[in-house]
Amino acid sequence: MHKFIFALALFAAMTASLNAAAQTQDLPDPLEMAAKMADQLEKDLDLDVAQVFKIDTLFQHVYTDYYAELEKLVKSGVSSSSGQYLRVSDKWGAYIDARIEEIVDEEQWAKYLKSDAGKGKKKRDKRIAEDKY
Repeated sequence: MHKFIFALALFAAMTASLNAAAQTQDLPDPLEMAAKMADQLEKDLDLDVAQVFKIDTLFQHVYTDYYAELEKLVKSGVSSSSGQYLRVSDKWGAYIDARIEEIVDEEQWAKYLKSDAGKGKKKRDKRIAEDKY
């Protein structure tokens, strides 16, 4: 009986660690993601070279830290249905929005707010204000 319980516990532990590994492996490379996002914003907002550099650097740092924070949640066993993942995403999204607003001019910011990113910002700001997690 003890061997059965031990084997069951070992199987459960292995399954949990494989699930966590699978979840973290699904995350895209932060530097790749940063480059894609900077390229997209360059096109959408007609950014100059200096703005692209600042935004790419911003995304590199943010995505690296964001993925590290997600990995901590996974490793700590937080359920994927938990609002904590959305809270982390919203926190970093709000940070990105604030930095982008500092980098771009008023016309570019207006374009940003009309884009999908701006629509996401509006929803995120509402969730943060209402603490909907």
